[in-house]
Amino acid sequence: MKAITTAMIGALLAGSLGATAYADHDDRHPKQNEQWPVFLKIDDDVPADAMKKVLITADKAKQLALGVQQGLITELKLDVEGGMLVYQVEIFHNGDDEDVYVDAQTGQAWRENDQLRKQQLVKITEEEARKIALSKVSGTIVDVELDEEDGQYVYSMEIRTKKWQEAEIEISATTGEVLDMEWDD
Repeated sequence: MKAITTAMIGALLAGSLGATAYADHDDRHPKQNEQWPVFLKIDDDVPADAMKKVLITADKAKQLALGVQQGLITELKLDVEGGMLVYQVEIFHNGDDEDVYVDAQTGQAWRENDQLRKQQLVKITEEEARKIALSKVSGTIVDVELDEEDGQYVYSMEIRTKKWQEAEIEISATTGEVLDMEWDD
């Protein structure tokens, strides 16, 4: 009887330690070598007829993304970014989520904030972007940032007018096209 009681107490103790360890585990991500089913999500801004232009399958996109960044794929989404159809592939690696983009037509794959890609895509200098912005809004530029937004490089600028109004303008760092302009109230 004493042996059975000791065994039961030991089992309860081991179970509670296991439950504690499981509760501390970040269950948003799979464990090492564990695979989750990943289903393709299609963003709302993808037009219905755009699927005719997709030449790279979702499975091929996953394979290409893993060629750029090893890890476990946790999310796969088809989206339109900068006029291009891209797969956005989220990969869990070394405790972090890394975004990899795959062009749905060419299969070109790149990691977010890839410096080589940045050098290839940024064709407009900051000074040129400033001139473009000031040709649209007369004032003083108070802030400039070059950001990567979903695989495209964009200059984001704040301009203050002489009447203290503020405009935010986004300019493609590849083409110089004004992508967005908003006035703050």
